[in-house]
Amino acid sequence: MAHNDEDRSVLVSVLAGIGIGVLVGAAAGLLLAPKSGEETRDDLSKALGDLSEKVTDLGRNVGTKVSSAVDRTRAQVVQKLGEVSSDGE
Repeated sequence: MAHNDEDRSVLVSVLAGIGIGVLVGAAAGLLLAPKSGEETRDDLSKALGDLSEKVTDLGRNVGTKVSSAVDRTRAQVVQKLGEVSSDGE
């Protein structure tokens, strides 16, 4: 169970880091571009919408991979426990 919490913690950290990096890059690019305030706000709104979609997709992909890894590890542990119990008989 502790391993599951650790996997989730790593996942959250990775997603937070990616999200923050994208936000900072997008904001810097938009704020430094020679555009009017309205154009900049529109671009920022579109960029945030795109970011939201990308982070959601990334979260799903990483979540699926973490879940898969947990399932494989669980199956290996069950197999090893079966081997240990059959050796002890």
